[in-house]
Amino acid sequence: MRTIITALIFVVAASLTTPAQTPDVQEQIKRLEAQLQAIQAELDKIKKANPSPVTATVPESKPTPAAVAEKKQEPEKKVLGFELGNGVRAVPYGTIYFNLFGNDSGTNNSDIPLFATSGRGNLSASVRQTRFGVRVEGLKIRNAKVSGVVEADFFGGSPAVGIGENFGVVRVRLANAKIDWKDTSLTLGQDWMVFAPQNPVSIADAAIPQFAASGNNWARLPQVKIEQRLSGGKVIWQGAVLAPQTGDSNSTANFLQQPNSGALSRIPFLQGRLAFAEKVWLGTKKPGTVGVSAHYGRSLATATTAPLIGYDIDSYGVALDWNFPLHKRLSWSGETFLGQNLAGFQAGVFQNYNSDYAVLVNNVLTPRGVQGIRTFGGWTQVGFTPDWNKDKLTLFGSVGLDDPRNSDLVNTRNRDFRSRNLAWALDAIYKFTPQFQIGIEFRQLNTSYLFSGRKRANHLNLGAAYSF
Repeated sequence: MRTIITALIFVVAASLTTPAQTPDVQEQIKRLEAQLQAIQAELDKIKKANPSPVTATVPESKPTPAAVAEKKQEPEKKVLGFELGNGVRAVPYGTIYFNLFGNDSGTNNSDIPLFATSGRGNLSASVRQTRFGVRVEGLKIRNAKVSGVVEADFFGGSPAVGIGENFGVVRVRLANAKIDWKDTSLTLGQDWMVFAPQNPVSIADAAIPQFAASGNNWARLPQVKIEQRLSGGKVIWQGAVLAPQTGDSNSTANFLQQPNSGALSRIPFLQGRLAFAEKVWLGTKKPGTVGVSAHYGRSLATATTAPLIGYDIDSYGVALDWNFPLHKRLSWSGETFLGQNLAGFQAGVFQNYNSDYAVLVNNVLTPRGVQGIRTFGGWTQVGFTPDWNKDKLTLFGSVGLDDPRNSDLVNTRNRDFRSRNLAWALDAIYKFTPQFQIGIEFRQLNTSYLFSGRKRANHLNLGAAYSF
């Protein structure tokens, strides 16, 4: 720019030497020179306020021919998302799921069965596990980073029409904002719960984690959660206050919400977890985690036999979880737990309390009000990646168990409680690319009932998933 202005001044000055100039032309030339000098002064000010980054760095060295050739061959990288302003960026993401499935007998749910029931077998397909979301990132408040996420799928039920099974209703999965400092983070909104956070790997069970109601406690709940990272992130402590979800919603309308027994107690869920995480586990160059967690809440439940009064039923649980490699091609994950009134996490084979509890007195059933259903169980999964397929194929073997205490199920109304649920599964997942994978899963459910005995169901699922 300086060179151009100098050239203009030179041309104008040279024109002053021509004899054909008039006084008016000379006056205009003087004004033009003054304007050009003012422009030059403004440019100097701008340059001082915004110095070129080239002048503040070491001059770049000349690239080698190999580096130039590599740069020419490198494809242009596309930047995902879009700018919202002030450095804030929104990044959309999602996974398209297709599942073809069949059951040889009755189950409580056809595409992701939790326990076996009476009934006939079936065959169908579904895409309702498909999910989509948006991450918002880039916002900073002093020395903290602020991010947010909204994620949903189509597993919220089906409209009450004859072909409604293919019109999956949108369901909120995640909706939260997170504030991150160096060693501390605060999450506000709906997120995965702190208690028993691990889940098995499965392409067949994405909307509901594998082994729900057969040893795998899970929930995504509105909460306020704080996380503290110590010793460089090796020790992690989490604490949360959560919405009380006891698995017995009283809502009967599509819009109006009624309180469940947890909300009626007016006591929120409280959870905490202490975990040890290592980036390099057992020399495998892969991360691993071991954690212990606890949960406490309460239900206000009314007995269905006299006296018809309310009872405060504690909801509690403790769990041990792990996820780490045993070898560079062999992984091991799982959870074990015990607790009471955990149907909000689908434990107790999705049963929370016995509202017509009874005990035998002189061989006579005597009502004793409401009893929380105590249970214990867990799940474990081993994954193996053979070395002959460039890490594209992974094989999984898994088993899960949920075993409520039978004495808590005794009742005066002959209710056929589920007294035990054992499931096992074999999975094979092949990743054609990091974005596209297919898999097949065989799962067997063995569910025992208090009076009707054991029922068995075999489930076969062929799944495909494309992530973006």
